[in-house]
Amino acid sequence: MMGAGKTTIGRGLARALSRQFLDVDLVLEERCGVRVPVIFELEGEDGFRRRETAALDECSRISGVVLATGGGAVLAERNRRMLKERGTVVYLRARAEELYQRTRYDRNRPLLQTADPLGRITELLGQREPLYEEIADLVIDTGKVSVPKLVSRILPLLATCNKRVQPPAELPPLECL
Repeated sequence: MMGAGKTTIGRGLARALSRQFLDVDLVLEERCGVRVPVIFELEGEDGFRRRETAALDECSRISGVVLATGGGAVLAERNRRMLKERGTVVYLRARAEELYQRTRYDRNRPLLQTADPLGRITELLGQREPLYEEIADLVIDTGKVSVPKLVSRILPLLATCNKRVQPPAELPPLECL
């Protein structure tokens, strides 16, 4: 979910693992030349989600990266399948109130530009949490734990997660998913 720490913790994990870090939202912003809220404004959520799927497909074909997705990437079944088949999925879980505290001043969250952002977060979490849990190989409660401690907690769990993922050369084209 937005505010769970995907980018910050992802960067910490990438550093600890000596891997490249990619954030799908940042990849989209770089390609489009505008921030995510502008993409939402110009193309709507459906347009953004199409772009997100294409970027996720491309980024998840790169070996040895730590990849952060937007919180809504799990809404599309093909995205869930890509994530599950192509990598080890870590769900960074947080309560709605914590997510609200972390995002309440962030104007780059188009889905939270509403009169009741906490209510919207609660609604989104209710829709998305079962999808996050469906594809997660590891579930980590973020709570009030510092980023270095979370990274230290995740590293040994990743080491014991013996998941076989498809090598990029064996992946089908996006249209076949």
